[in-house]
Amino acid sequence: MPTTVEPKPKTTPTPAPASAQPARSRMPSQRTLTIIAGAVALVALVAWVITSSARRKEEFGNRALISARVAAEQGNLPLAATEFQKIIDTYRGTDAAQAAVIGLNQVRMVNGQSDLAAANLREFLASNPDPRYAAPAHGMLAAALENAGRPADAAASYQQASDVATVDYLKAEYLVDAGRAWLAAGRRAEAEQAYRKVVTDFAETAALTEAKVRLTELTDGQI
Repeated sequence: MPTTVEPKPKTTPTPAPASAQPARSRMPSQRTLTIIAGAVALVALVAWVITSSARRKEEFGNRALISARVAAEQGNLPLAATEFQKIIDTYRGTDAAQAAVIGLNQVRMVNGQSDLAAANLREFLASNPDPRYAAPAHGMLAAALENAGRPADAAASYQQASDVATVDYLKAEYLVDAGRAWLAAGRRAEAEQAYRKVVTDFAETAALTEAKVRLTELTDGQI
C-alpha cells in the first residue's frame, strides 16, 4: 500500500520582543536632532542677548551716575537731583539705580527736605535693596528722623543700618550714632548697650575711641 505523507502544519513565526528590535529604531531621527540643536542654540542666543543688554544697561547707568555725582559735588543740586531721578527711572533694577536713590535723597537732605527723603527711603527699603545700599538708606533715614525730632526712631534705624552693613567700620559707626540717638531719647540703657557692642565686637575700628569715651561717661568709668 502506498504510504500517505501528512502535510506539515504551517507555523507562524513568533515576533521578536521589542527589546530585540534594532537599536537604530529607538534613536531620534536626524530631523529631531536638528530641531533640538536649533532650540539649544536659540536658548543660548537669548541668554547672551539678555546678559549683554543687562551689562550695557549697567554701564550706561554708571556713566550717568558719575555725571550726577559730579554735579552734586560742584554744588549744582537741582541738576544733580534731576540726573539722579533720570537714572532711577531709566535704569531701574541696576546697581546704578539703587545708588541713585541714595544720591537723590542726600541732595534732598541738604536741601532741608527731610520728610520727602524719609518717605522715599522707606519705600526704597521696602523693596529689599542690596545690603550695600540698604545700610546707607537706613542711616540716612535715621538722620532724617533725628531732624524731625524723633530720636528713638532714629536710633532704631541706625541699629538696622549697623545690622545690614557689610563692613565692620560701618557697623561700628552706625552703632555710635545709635548710642547718641538713644541718649537724646533718654534711653541710657540702650545707649550703653550700643557703645559696649562697639567696644567688644569692633575694637579694631576707628569708632572704638568715641565708644569708649561715651561708655565711660555713662558708667562713671566702669567700662
